[in-house]
Amino acid sequence: MRDIPTSPRIIEINHKRHVRRVRLFILSSILLFVVIYTLSFFSGNKYVIIDKIEITGTHIINQDDIEKEIRNDISGKYFYLFAKNNSFIYPEKQIYNNLISKFPRIEKLSINHNNIKTIKINILERVGSFLYCGEFIPENKDEIGENCYFINNDGYIFDKAPYFSGNIYFKYYLKLEGDNFDPLGRQMINVDSFHKISRFIDSVTSIGLKSIYIVMDQDNTNYLYLNHSEGGTIPKIIFKNDDENLEIIQDNLSVAMKKKEFADEIFSKYNTLQYIYLRFKNKVLYKFD
Repeated sequence: MRDIPTSPRIIEINHKRHVRRVRLFILSSILLFVVIYTLSFFSGNKYVIIDKIEITGTHIINQDDIEKEIRNDISGKYFYLFAKNNSFIYPEKQIYNNLISKFPRIEKLSINHNNIKTIKINILERVGSFLYCGEFIPENKDEIGENCYFINNDGYIFDKAPYFSGNIYFKYYLKLEGDNFDPLGRQMINVDSFHKISRFIDSVTSIGLKSIYIVMDQDNTNYLYLNHSEGGTIPKIIFKNDDENLEIIQDNLSVAMKKKEFADEIFSKYNTLQYIYLRFKNKVLYKFD
């Protein structure tokens, strides 16, 4: 096989083509870098950055908690380049999924723009999911669900409820203030306390422990009863009736449940769980049967 000699002209043409391709590649790379840098720079421009979050429709859910979650979702950058709080590329789907997941009381949620620097979060909370059923849990289980009243999202007792078997609705048991034995049209507890208790119950649900009813202010103690299976124990969360420290109690339980060893033991032995005790600051005690 013989080598075919190439003319100097063809060699020169091939060389020029190679140089042209290299130059084009370098130029394209520089242009791409400039475009990405420019877009990255302007993605953080103050005129397109979300600086206000409007939240409407909440009664029980704390608006500050909602805004904190959203601010966390839009902090930082995509690929270390593009600002997440840019009005055109903010993670709307991530915000939606996180809020629905972390706040079980949200029934519907919409995210819209009021203007280029403001996003509006409209929330519909679940309504009619509470019952007031008197001061004590009936000894006869067949009577549980009788003599109950619907409660709105502010703790106002607004209507007589029909008989419900099982745990379709969350139930409150406590003694109402005053001498009036008819609960209809009365405020169960003050609005602020009701909202705090409801947020605590929601937080318990969000960590995987379904609560079914609460007995309040028994010797300055609340007993939050958890869902249970037939033949198992009836587990409860015991905590002090103290509005001021309820968020601390909530945080203590949440931190404990994030520890794998603790959560695994609670769930694996759930049918024998007697209680989780939260009356001590910065301590979570528990006992199995």
